[in-house]
Formats: sequence, structure tokens, C-alpha cells
Amino acid sequence: MQPKIISKPAFTVAGLRILTKPMTPEIPNLWQQFAPRIDEVAAIAEPYVSYGLMSYDHERNALDYMAGVSVTSTADLPSGMTTWEVAPATYAVFEATLATIGEAFGYVYDTWLPTADYQHAAAPYFERYGEEFDPSIPTSTLEIYIPVEKKA
Repeated sequence: MQPKIISKPAFTVAGLRILTKPMTPEIPNLWQQFAPRIDEVAAIAEPYVSYGLMSYDHERNALDYMAGVSVTSTADLPSGMTTWEVAPATYAVFEATLATIGEAFGYVYDTWLPTADYQHAAAPYFERYGEEFDPSIPTSTLEIYIPVEKKA
């Protein structure tokens, strides 16, 4: 499973955010709360695309997670929603399905990163659910974006 290495410009995501643990039922529950509310978000930058933004907080031993959509404006946010600004970065992009997402993250951190010419960069990582993604189809793919920089 070799990734594509891409540069992504800065973008902003609006959605629902929680502090949780990796791979807990709270994450799919957050998506169940957010998905029906997507149409409430004005100024969607990428129609039919959603993001699962993440940052691991080592001090609190917790995962900061947001289910959201990219936006062109943060004005008029729906009630209870917040934004997350993502700076421009270079990413290693891996494909997975919902069923293999845990395995894919394990591969990235346990196998690929230790042997790659890249190291994890200080930026959020995220799942990108493209226009073709359908959660009801087990083989439907999503992309995992891991922020990276060349090893010194």
C-alpha cells in the first residue's frame, strides 16, 4: 500500500467536534449527528465531500475529532458547529474502506512511516470522504491524509 504524496493548500472545515479516544463508537455517533445537518452549512467548498479531521492530544491522551465539510466562509455557522483551520501541508494519502480504516492507520504508523523517507509532520491528519463514497457500500473507499515532511 504505497501512498501518493501531495501538497494541499490551506482549507477550513466546519462541523461537529469532540474530544474522544481513537476507534470508539463516539466517532460514528458523531457522524450520525452531523450527516443530517450538512445541508445547514452554507458556503460548502466541495459539494458531496466530507472530512474527519483529527489531532491526537498526548497531554490528555485523547483524540480531537471533527466530522465536517470544507467551507469558503465561516459566517453564519449552524448552532453547535465550530470550525477548524488547516494550514497548507504535504500529505501521504492512503486508500481504505470503513471496514479497513483501523488496519490502514496501523499500517501507516507501524509499517510505512518507520521505513519511509518521511516523518509525521505537526498538522492535523484526516479522512476525506469523496463524492463517490457511500457508507452503505462495504467496498466504498475513502482517503486517509497523513501530514508528512522529508526526514532530515
